[in-house]
Order: sequence, then C-alpha cells, then structure tokens
Amino acid sequence: MSESKPERRGWSKTQIFVTVIAVLLLIGFAMPSFCTVSESANLSATLGNARQIVTALNLYAQDHNGRYPDADLAGASLSNEVFRRLIEENIIQDERIFGAKSSKYVPDNNVGEAPQFAQALEAGENHWAMTAGIAKDSGALTPAVFENPADASWPPLWNADAASKAAKGRTWRKAKIIVSFHDSSVQAIQLNPKIGPAVGPERAADGKDIFTRTSPSMKVLDILE
Repeated sequence: MSESKPERRGWSKTQIFVTVIAVLLLIGFAMPSFCTVSESANLSATLGNARQIVTALNLYAQDHNGRYPDADLAGASLSNEVFRRLIEENIIQDERIFGAKSSKYVPDNNVGEAPQFAQALEAGENHWAMTAGIAKDSGALTPAVFENPADASWPPLWNADAASKAAKGRTWRKAKIIVSFHDSSVQAIQLNPKIGPAVGPERAADGKDIFTRTSPSMKVLDILE
C-alpha cells in the first residue's frame, strides 16, 4: 500500500495580494531616498564643472591683464563665444565641462580643427551663462559663471517650475542654482522661496542678493540655444 504524498498548495490570492502591496510599499519608501542620492551626485558633478570653468577663466585672465575673454571680443553677447576662447587658447581641451547633469544643453566634445575650433560650443552645447566685464579688480564674490537663466536680466531669473527638467532656465529641486564666483569658489544658491517661472536669488535684509550686491546693474552673457 503506497503512502499518500502531502498535498502541495500554492499561494492564495490573498497572500499574493499582501506580498505585492508590501513590495510596492518598500519601493515607495526607497524611491525618495534614491532620488535624493541621485540628485546629490548630479549636483556634485555639476558643481565641479562650474569650478573648472571659472578656474579656466582666471587662468586666461593671468595672461591677459586680468581680464576675462569677453574683454577681447568686441561686442560679445553670448557666453558660448567667450568660452570658445578658452579652447582656442588650449586652457580647456574637453568641451564637456560646459554641460550639466539633467540639462537641455549637451556638448558633444567635437570642437573642430585648430586654430578656429569652429565647432566648439555650438548652439545647444553650453549650459552656462556668465557676467560680462569681470576683471582683476572685480570683487572676489562677483558671480562669474552660473546656470543659464530663463531671463537674462540683472539679476537673472530662473524657472523653478521646471526644477530638474531639461528646460531653459531650470533649477535644481527646492529652487537652487549653481553659481561660481570670481575667486573660483562654487555654491548651490537658494533662490527666492516663491516657486514660479521667474524666480531670483534670495535677498538679504538690506534688499540685495548675490548679484545686486556686486553691482546694481551688470550685463549677463546668455547661452546660444
């Protein structure tokens, strides 16, 4: 007489349902943490790009009477023109530092042939705007290089509604933008707490922000789209 084998039972619908819900809850708890870590890494990489750019501008200035390249470009109106000089002078060899994580503007690192480097920083290949007219006697905390604004006025304005999106004038989460100063320091700057399509930097008690503290009026060299 053969022994009966124990009956194998699969999971019930209730068990499957409970397991799926538990997994989804775990994913839900993990996602905010993952997104925060990912943005932190992207922010750190982009801070590095900004630091390299302003360091290169200051290296250029050392050999040009303390002036940034726009002083040698009559009628320069775009940061792309200015940054191209850094490649022409062999201060920068890799065009990709002019990009940024989650940016609409992506350099392809095809700069063309010397000495013109005509394909360097073409339309859509530069994320960074800059302040015109900086020289050796400019204040150490003059904002030199900063993320492309939605409005290139003074002070510039950004689109906090497009946080972390590939759009002109976008910000990081919580309305922050990266600014590199004349002294080569770099910071993630908090914009005005108001979220909207045209948001400027936070103002101090005296009504000034990091831009207007330098000067009530300066020119912004915007990007070539």
